[in-house]
Amino acid sequence: MRCIPMRLLCTSLALAIVRVASAAPLNSDLAAWQNGGGCTPTGINAGVLDMLTLINAEWAPVVNGQQVDEAPIYVHGTVNGMHGETSGDFPATHVRSDVNIFVTVDPADLDKVATGNDGPDEIAFEWEAGALPAWAWPTVGDRVVGLGRHIFDCGHPGAQNGTCSGAPSQACILDGDCATGQTCVGTRYGYSSELHPPHALATIRPNRGAVLSKRAGARAVPVTRADVWVNANGGGAGDRCILTHRAAPFDLLSVACFPLAQPVARINDADFTFDVPLPAKPNPRAKPVWRLTSQDGAGTSPARVKIRRRLGGDTPHLEVKVLMTKKRGGALPTGFAGTLVAGWRTAPATPLVHVRVALEAVDIVNALKPATPTVPRTCSATTATTCVTASDCPPGEQCLGLGTAPGWAGQMSVNGDWQELLGLGDVVAPGEIAQTATWDLWLPATGALQIHADAYSKECIDAMYGKPLAEGLANLGLVKGITCLATEARRGGNVDVTLAGPDFGAPGGTQTIATQSSGGQGGHCSLSGGLACVVDGDCPSGETCATEGGAFSVRYTITRVS
Repeated sequence: MRCIPMRLLCTSLALAIVRVASAAPLNSDLAAWQNGGGCTPTGINAGVLDMLTLINAEWAPVVNGQQVDEAPIYVHGTVNGMHGETSGDFPATHVRSDVNIFVTVDPADLDKVATGNDGPDEIAFEWEAGALPAWAWPTVGDRVVGLGRHIFDCGHPGAQNGTCSGAPSQACILDGDCATGQTCVGTRYGYSSELHPPHALATIRPNRGAVLSKRAGARAVPVTRADVWVNANGGGAGDRCILTHRAAPFDLLSVACFPLAQPVARINDADFTFDVPLPAKPNPRAKPVWRLTSQDGAGTSPARVKIRRRLGGDTPHLEVKVLMTKKRGGALPTGFAGTLVAGWRTAPATPLVHVRVALEAVDIVNALKPATPTVPRTCSATTATTCVTASDCPPGEQCLGLGTAPGWAGQMSVNGDWQELLGLGDVVAPGEIAQTATWDLWLPATGALQIHADAYSKECIDAMYGKPLAEGLANLGLVKGITCLATEARRGGNVDVTLAGPDFGAPGGTQTIATQSSGGQGGHCSLSGGLACVVDGDCPSGETCATEGGAFSVRYTITRVS
């Protein structure tokens, strides 16, 4: 073994000490505007403009928070929770609601976690549904590497009250909460730090199976799969117009950012690099093998990829570099979308089982649309008359307002591989909607098949996504507009099924299963048991709506292919 010169040893120790010291958590107090950050907190007493204040701007860089631009950073870790599209985000700053990925960060990245985060080692990656395709969504246990905007979430101050300097018993958040001449002392903020959005994400999935060899009849082998997405489209949280701080909150009512056209992601500043661990080596002579498949969405000039074997040490892996700084045909890359599967050439002694899941239909049992909309539409002149369409109004009048938004949205995963549920945009009543999603998996005979689905029914707020705030308020009027912003999408519940091998729910080779969701906000009237409802007003006089959940079901076929 070669000796290390003392100078190099001291340098290494110094770097290690610096790295440990730098892992101290971020102080969330630094996010507040008065402390030099980019977030504008609100006082202890609610004000009519509080929501506008909190989203002015909604996401501010951790460094130089009063500016828009920020150098992208890396965060590495393991997913401990996630959800797909669920509505619930402020519509005037989103095209669609966010996919949330909750990550336990590696020790070296603890300095990216703020004191206001949910845990001392947890950070959220957030990227709008639609901007981040479902095939790249991770699941619990996956490893993720993200590169992108490191921000404080200004919409959730999480303030712990201070006290007024001249009146220690008087709680406050801002100086304005105190009497003239007094200051607010001791306020602590709970702003969370996030990677929101990344512009590059590698979702690294262990314990998968795939056929890597092109040889006819080749058997599947254990693999690690990496789904990689690099794209400047970050939705509202990645657009300069949305991210620009305005002089006064009310100015947001005159801002028209949609359609979004000013992405801030600096995708060509640096290559995107990450490691893909190989599965356990089956024997000393086994050779690594991999396959890279392109996906849609990389744009007109997809980046090239450089892959290097790193087989020494305790964790043999592939070093992957997406060459975002290297021109192709005279142009810098517009993005990257691809799936890498990597393993060893030697097949396992016990063959993996090829299982196919095909989603055939989503059956809406209760559409979760109240008979009287939360924010009813009214006729243009006869404003006391509620309506659904113009035919409900006197001749020559229009039916105005957003009402309850039509449609549902949702997603389904099989062993953590996600796809969006399609064709649900016009749902207003019970019925079956055909689906065509399929999943092919290679599983150990002792493994399990895990199926999850969740969905929600849209409300008035969902009709305001991707539109300037002023447009929605002008359409509804101020009072109805505020009521609309306060509505929430209604949950249809969840489907969670685990099927053990070796048949995985398909004895004899094929089995069709229908599973109804549990939980959510579906219900039936207390006496008219066959009458579906959402609120008491949907039921005959004197009856109540008894919530029991289970508003939809999924029908899918499982086939044991081999």
